[in-house]
Amino acid sequence: MREIRRQFDAIPAGAVRDGVVEMLARVSKLLHQTPKEKGKIYALHEPDCISKGKARVRYEFGCKVSLATTIDEGFVVGMRAMPGNPYDGNTLAEAIE
Repeated sequence: MREIRRQFDAIPAGAVRDGVVEMLARVSKLLHQTPKEKGKIYALHEPDCISKGKARVRYEFGCKVSLATTIDEGFVVGMRAMPGNPYDGNTLAEAIE
């Protein structure tokens, strides 16, 4: 991490530099987090983690998705991705829209 910070000025401004800044922030948070801290990072590739509580697979990575379908035919009339692992009770209003 020190070596990346030393060479940071050589990275041209743009999307690559922004990505490096974001990754350095994640790594710094990962190195300084405590075991009981809320909002911990479990993986650098996917910071949003969904805790399942299963013995075999405790954590899953990805994004919650809400699907709205018709009762009779089962046609999908709406869908929405909900990044950040929101509470399920708060997602109903967004799904109805």
